[in-house]
Amino acid sequence: MRASKIIGIGIATMDIYCHQKRMYPGGNEYNIAYNAKLLGADAAFMGVFANDMAGRILEQTLVDAGVDTSHSHHESGSSGYALVDLKDGDRVFLDWNKQGVTDLYPFVFTEEEIAYIKTFDVSCISWGARVNRDRLKKLAAAGVTVCYDFYDNFTDEDIMGISPYIQYGFFSCSHISEEEAKAVLKKCIESGCKIAVATRGHEATVAYDGENYYYQEICRVRPKDTMGAGDSFISAFLMNYLSAGADGSSAGDKITASLKEAAKYAAAVIVKDGSLGVGYDVNPDRLSEIINL
Repeated sequence: MRASKIIGIGIATMDIYCHQKRMYPGGNEYNIAYNAKLLGADAAFMGVFANDMAGRILEQTLVDAGVDTSHSHHESGSSGYALVDLKDGDRVFLDWNKQGVTDLYPFVFTEEEIAYIKTFDVSCISWGARVNRDRLKKLAAAGVTVCYDFYDNFTDEDIMGISPYIQYGFFSCSHISEEEAKAVLKKCIESGCKIAVATRGHEATVAYDGENYYYQEICRVRPKDTMGAGDSFISAFLMNYLSAGADGSSAGDKITASLKEAAKYAAAVIVKDGSLGVGYDVNPDRLSEIINL
């Protein structure tokens, strides 16, 4: 059986932990591609890398892991970065740049790029990838299967405007109640998505497929760093869902099994430093040496 093919289209950023004097590659779609490769996928990342040292490190980290970056863009400018601290294992963002190369040079998707993207089973895009609704519609019209991460700042307009063009929708819902989260998932499915999932921090994850709600408790571990937890969950869910069902499993059984494996994998990730457990030394007071500020 061939490996699942997953591509992340969007953010590559450097998370700079001032208290550690360490920096960790990351970004939603970047993390998904990296984790998918670790899980056995034929994985690729399609992003924008800056012409600074951080950009070179970001790309080389993926290449070293075996992730295809051949369709990424390279632009003059600043790598995305965030200054981060930790409090009881949870990330606290101190500052970040708002004009990195992903912000300045978003993808418009050429015919050649769409043809490449269509060779993958699923393409993962998030709210932060700067892929607007018109471009999501363009991908959907070309037959691209899209997984979209709405983050935690979604609106009803976002849900109804984006869901018609995606097959998998993920929401961070730790700030709302279970019933509110279920209403969000229902709206996503009714708007056109096939499977919608709400992660809820320390509470059970909820998924919905238009017929049933599915629940998955988290695997309780002592977290070292929750950065990238949701991204790793998405990677593992998709990997398991895409590979499940060869034995004739029902759609519901596939969702249940995939949620379980995703929870287990996310628990293994949050005991690492950074999003991926891959880090480099840095002096936070001399960022201009590695980033085009």
